[in-house]
Amino acid sequence: MNTKFFRQLTVLTLLGLLCFTVSCRDKKKNNEPEEPEDAFDKSGMLINYADNIILPAYQSFSISLDSLNQAYSVFKNNPDLPNLHALKSKFVVAYTKYQRCDLFELGPAENTGIRGNFNIFPTDTQQIKTNISTGIYDFSAISNLDAKGFPALDYLFYGKQETVIVASFTNTNTKQYVTDLLNEMTGKCNTVITGWNSSYRNSFINSLGTDIGSSIGLLINQLNYNLDYLKNAKIGIPLGKKSLGIAYPDKCEAFYSSSYSLKYAIETLDLIERVYNGKSLNGSNNKGFDDYLIHLKVQHTSGTLNDAIQTQFSLARTKLMAIAEPLSTQMTTNPTVVDAAYAELVKLLVLLKADLPSSLGVVITYQDGDGD
Repeated sequence: MNTKFFRQLTVLTLLGLLCFTVSCRDKKKNNEPEEPEDAFDKSGMLINYADNIILPAYQSFSISLDSLNQAYSVFKNNPDLPNLHALKSKFVVAYTKYQRCDLFELGPAENTGIRGNFNIFPTDTQQIKTNISTGIYDFSAISNLDAKGFPALDYLFYGKQETVIVASFTNTNTKQYVTDLLNEMTGKCNTVITGWNSSYRNSFINSLGTDIGSSIGLLINQLNYNLDYLKNAKIGIPLGKKSLGIAYPDKCEAFYSSSYSLKYAIETLDLIERVYNGKSLNGSNNKGFDDYLIHLKVQHTSGTLNDAIQTQFSLARTKLMAIAEPLSTQMTTNPTVVDAAYAELVKLLVLLKADLPSSLGVVITYQDGDGD
């Protein structure tokens, strides 16, 4: 009887060890960091992101697009300098509001391809000219991604002397091109808002894990994507970081309305910081990733990781604000100042792309291709 009992005990012990080993192996597959076991109110954090930050950003952007459409309608029917100036003013407001929701390329925005359809720069001026002259174009074609959106409007509203621009809008094809372009942007923006209001919000706020595809995982990935985008597309590439030090000022965002390139770069940094801190546009501070790190008591060198991130946000902003407009001119006349800002953005990216996700059990899944 003792022998039988011993065998049963041995079998049960081995089965237990086997289950434990398999469990550990599953958690470690793909080198995924383990999700921290904690009592942090992730539901409250996601509700804050959805209701106080993401949806209000899209709604504000939508209103600015409507204003831009109205200003364009007036200019199209009566192209003159005062109406062009009014149109440009609305354009800058809408482009600024776009910067405040560009990070949220998830759910309906990802399905609609907002980022790829709204802000691929530098724009292809030759493609725009061909589209307008022939009157034949398909905005759903990949070949037109860099011939539409804000960069295309930037060229059409700022790319020549104002009197020449006004004259160009007596051309029926030019008028129709901008009409079609704005209609596409308005439609896609409305699709995103409808998607959030219909079902995606509930899906977003109830995805409480940190695994791949979770709301927290998606948001941290997009937060880092936008920081990579700021570091590379808005600063590094025009500065020559990908071209052996040879600057390409014409690759700056908003190259034709050049006084706004730096403003948009700082808007991008502001958005990343607001998302990290769970802050709404009106300054209301609720649960965010900063609170999550504080709750977990995550350390970094001699202090906390949250303190290190907050300090690096401040340093990056200081260096960016030290650059004068136009940013494109500074790329060649004052590259040392621009490079100092780039260096601080790199340091911030290390904290947000390595330390933050590893602390929260999030895997970075996008590829930036520059080895960061």
